[in-house]
Amino acid sequence: MTLWIFIAVLAAYVVVAASLTRLIKNKDDFYVMGEQGSTLLIVGTLAATFLSAVTLMGIAGISYSEGPLVIGALGSCGAWIGTLIAVVFIGRKLKAMECRTMMDFFDYRFNNKWVSVVALILMVVGLLGYGIIQLIGAGIVLAEIIDVPFPVIIVAFTLALMVFCSLSGMYGVVYTDTMMFFTMLAIAFLIAPMLIDDAGFEAMKGLSEKLPGFWTLGGAEERSLGWSISQFLVWILFFACTPALVSRVFPAKNDFVILKVAVIGVFFAPAMQLLVFLAAAAMQVLQPGIEPADRAMIVGFMEYTNPTLAGIGLAGLMASIMSTASTLFVLTGFALARDLYEKLFDRQVSERRGVVLGRISQAIVALIVCAVAISRPAGIYWISIYAGAIFAVAWLPTIVAALKWRRMNASAALACMLVGSITFILVGELQRHNLITLPANIDNLMIAFVLGTMTLIGVVLATKPSAYELQTFDTLRERRLSDSTISSFLAREDGARQLIRQYRQVWLVMVLFVLIALGLWGFLFVQLGT
Repeated sequence: MTLWIFIAVLAAYVVVAASLTRLIKNKDDFYVMGEQGSTLLIVGTLAATFLSAVTLMGIAGISYSEGPLVIGALGSCGAWIGTLIAVVFIGRKLKAMECRTMMDFFDYRFNNKWVSVVALILMVVGLLGYGIIQLIGAGIVLAEIIDVPFPVIIVAFTLALMVFCSLSGMYGVVYTDTMMFFTMLAIAFLIAPMLIDDAGFEAMKGLSEKLPGFWTLGGAEERSLGWSISQFLVWILFFACTPALVSRVFPAKNDFVILKVAVIGVFFAPAMQLLVFLAAAAMQVLQPGIEPADRAMIVGFMEYTNPTLAGIGLAGLMASIMSTASTLFVLTGFALARDLYEKLFDRQVSERRGVVLGRISQAIVALIVCAVAISRPAGIYWISIYAGAIFAVAWLPTIVAALKWRRMNASAALACMLVGSITFILVGELQRHNLITLPANIDNLMIAFVLGTMTLIGVVLATKPSAYELQTFDTLRERRLSDSTISSFLAREDGARQLIRQYRQVWLVMVLFVLIALGLWGFLFVQLGT
C-alpha cells in the first residue's frame, strides 16, 4: 500500500510538471513563470517551502519528547516575523527592481564582481548543503517505511526533481508546491486534530505530571528563558532573507497578490506548524517511548489513522521533502545558469539558448544532488550545520543596509559577508571541538551576526560609495512595487474600478484571517491553557 502511494504521488507531480513545459517560451517564463503567479499559487509555494521535513520530523520530535512550546512558541513566532520580513520588506523591494534571482540584487546594487562571486558561493553552498541533508535524512526514514532501498528512493526523488526544475522551471516548482500544500493542509487540519482528539485535551494537559515542564517554554529539559529568546531571534534572522522564501515573491502577478500572500500564507505556515507540534505532543499520550522521537508523527500516520489518511500522511511527508528540495535546487540551478554563466562570465545568450542553459544547469544540479545524497559523505553533515544560517549572518545585514543606507558600498558588503560567514563557522567549530565555551544563551550565530554588522558599519564609515552606488541607491529608493501595480491597473479599460476592487479584497482577506486566527488560537488557549 505505502509503496503504491509513493509511486502514485511521484507520478502525479511529474505529470503535472511535465505538462507545464509548453508554457515555457522565454527566460522570464523559466525563471519567474512570466510573473503570472496568482494568490493561490504563491500562497501554496510559500507555505510548502516553509514546511520542510524538519517540521514533520525534527521539530515534531522535540515537541514529542520535550513539549510543543519549546520551539512552537517563540521559535514559530520568530519564523512568522522573519517570513513577513522576507515577503513584505525584502521580497517586494527586490521584485520592484525586477530581480529574477536574488543575485540580481547584488549585481545591480554594487556592480562589483567580487561581491557577486562571494554572494554566489555562499548561496550555492547554503542551498545545496541544507537541501541535500534534508533529502538524506527524510529519505532514510521513508526508505524504512516503504521498504525500498535508500538509493532507489534518492534516484526516484532526483528524477522527479529533474522534471520539476529542468523541464518547466519555476512553473513546475510553483504548481507542484501548491499541490503539496494541499497535502500538508490535510495533515495539519485533518490528521493532526484527529490525533489530538484521540489523545484528549485533558490527557495532554496531564503530561506535565509525568514530564515536568512539558507545557512550559523550557520544556521537559528545562531549557532557560534565554535559550528560548535566542531561538526567537535566530528564527527571525534565518527566515528574513533566505532565498527560498524571498524568491517566492518574484513570480507574483502584482503587489496585491503579494499583500494577500503576506496575510494568507504567513498565517497558514506557522498555523500548520503549530498544529503538527500539538499533534506530536498528543502522540506522547497515545504512544510514549517512540524512538527515535523524530518518528512520532510518522507513527501517528501509520498506526492511529485509517489507510487512506495514512496515505495522505505519507504523501505529506514526501511533499515536505520535495517542496523544500525543489525550491532549493531550482534556485541553485538558476544561480549556475543565469548568475554564473550569463552574468559573471559576461555571456550574451538568446532567449531560447537561455532556457536551454537553465535546463542543463538544473540537470547538472540534480545529478550532483543524487550522487552526494547516495554517497552520504561525512562532509555534507558538517556543511549542513552551517548552510542555512549563513544567509542570516552574511546576507541579511548586507541586504538591509543596501536597501536603507545611502553610504552602503561594495567594500562594506564584501567585508560583512566574509566576516559574518567565517566567524560563524570558526566559532561553531571551536565550540564543537570544546576549544571554547560560549556564555549561556549566546550562540555562534549571534556572535557572527553582531561582528558582521559591526564590520559593515565600520567599513561604511571608513569608505565612500562610488558614484554608481549613490545613483543606484537613489533610483532604488524611488522604485515601489505599488506604483508599478497602480500604473498597470490604471492603464487598463475600467482599471480604476478593478483597482478599488483589489484594495477591498486585501482588506477583506486581512479582516477574515485575523478573525480566523483569533478563533483558532483562542480555542486552543481555552482548551490547553486553562
